Formats: sequence, C-alpha cells, structure tokens
Amino acid sequence: MRDDALNKIKNLLVLEGNMYETLRRMVSRELEAILLHGNMEELLSILNEKQEVISRLQLLADSWTDTSSLLGIDESHDVSIWSKLPELFSEEQIAELNGLRSETRAAAEDLMEAEKDVQTELEKHALQLREKMLAFKHGRSAAVGYAKMGGGQLNIE
Repeated sequence: MRDDALNKIKNLLVLEGNMYETLRRMVSRELEAILLHGNMEELLSILNEKQEVISRLQLLADSWTDTSSLLGIDESHDVSIWSKLPELFSEEQIAELNGLRSETRAAAEDLMEAEKDVQTELEKHALQLREKMLAFKHGRSAAVGYAKMGGGQLNIE
C-alpha cells in the first residue's frame, strides 16, 4: 500500500506541475494575443482553454484529498500529508517527494508571476481591449441576427 501511495503522490505532483506549465504557456499566448495581435477572439479562446485546465486542477485537489484519506490523514484537523511523510516513507523517498514538490511550487510561482505580467498589460490596454471586445461582441450579434433572418441561405431559382 505504501508503494501505491508513494506512486500516487508522485503522479499527483507531476500532473500538477504539468498543469501549471500548461497554464504558463497559455499565459504567454495571452500576452502575445494582447501585445502582438490585439486579437480578442484569440484571447477569449485562450481564456476558455485555461478554464478547462483550471477545472482539471480543481479535480486534482479532490485527488489529493482522496490520497490523504487513503493514508489515513484527516486534513480537517490541520494535519497535512506533508507532515505525515516521515511516518510513512523512508528519508530517500521523502527527499524525492520534496524535490517533486519544490518543482511543482516553482512552476506555480512562475505561473503567478506571468499572470501578474498579463494583468499589468491588460490594465495598460484595457480601454483599447474593451472597445475591441465590444466590436467583437456586436459583430457576433450581427452574425447571429443575420443567420436567424435566413442569411447565408440563398435560394436562386
């Protein structure tokens, strides 16, 4: 069981780190969409993709809770999985887990810094972006209205 738990913790850490790195790449794409392209459709698409990854991160949090329960840890009593490691694993195994945990934290910190940069750029370009988003929204509304009125279906007899 301990080997299963050890592998589960490793897998969760790697998965979490990968998700942070995926989000980090998306943040870079957001910045490009804002600065290089001024492309609202692309920005909105990226934000939509990010939401999917964030949802998976939330599911991952549930997996951490399940793993804690598997190890007999009740986190509601302020006992974290990390404080219980010395009771469960060897020093070598703990060192490996702590290394993975450090990598995951570094990926999360990098993501947070990148998000701050995007936020700063969004604030700088807020008025311009708002105008483009409104134009995009109006264009989309017009296209929907046109389609409802039968646009795009030419009947030539």
